[in-house]
Amino acid sequence: MSWLRLMEEHIKSGKKSRVLTLIGEMWPAYLIEVLVIILGITITLALEEWRDVSREERLASIYNKNLQTDIATDLQTLQYTTGNTRALIDRGNELLAFADDPEKAPLSPGRLDTNLQMVLGRPDFISSDPTFSDLKSSGNLHLIKDIRLKNLLFAYYSLVQNIREVQDAERQATIVISAPYFLHAFPLGTGAGAGMPPRQLAALAKDIGFRNNVLLRVSNRKELLEDYERATTLAGQVRDALRAGE
Repeated sequence: MSWLRLMEEHIKSGKKSRVLTLIGEMWPAYLIEVLVIILGITITLALEEWRDVSREERLASIYNKNLQTDIATDLQTLQYTTGNTRALIDRGNELLAFADDPEKAPLSPGRLDTNLQMVLGRPDFISSDPTFSDLKSSGNLHLIKDIRLKNLLFAYYSLVQNIREVQDAERQATIVISAPYFLHAFPLGTGAGAGMPPRQLAALAKDIGFRNNVLLRVSNRKELLEDYERATTLAGQVRDALRAGE
């Protein structure tokens, strides 16, 4: 019988003086029992906290590895998209130089055809972001203890969202403005300008619509190229921070 139960029995029986005597005689035992209860509760809480911390550490490690995989995929995609965007801008600048002065920057029909196909391309960047999206939706962002890493992740994926919006706007501009012009001026498929006679080629250089549409494509891609380069830099910083936090 515990000391609390013993006191209760004595109080019910009306032996209060004996209760006080019992407390005076057995207080060390009572104190030990209280300490044992407190110690048991403390150990239980400590074990629960240890289990929670261990679980969160394992989960944080999984998120770290998955984020590294996503960032590595993005860096590969950015490398491809950036390279193709630079090539598009170079070919567009050739067409603009031809339109400005066909004698100083002449183009053969074959080169015109190659450049047109390149300029009409749309090498877009599609980010792989399932891990960061899960971190936000699941409320697990607190698992990232490194404030710098957390800030880098938000900066990077905010830029990714901005790139997505700019690419969508460029798609609309291409569909609404550029596509109708090029569909009317050139035949579909390859060989758009390959068989163009010299007289028609010379007339093309004077076509304001041709120059304006090529300039629009180049301008849009220059804006995107800057964003791709910034994203590449940020992604590299995120990758390094993730590796440091392993």
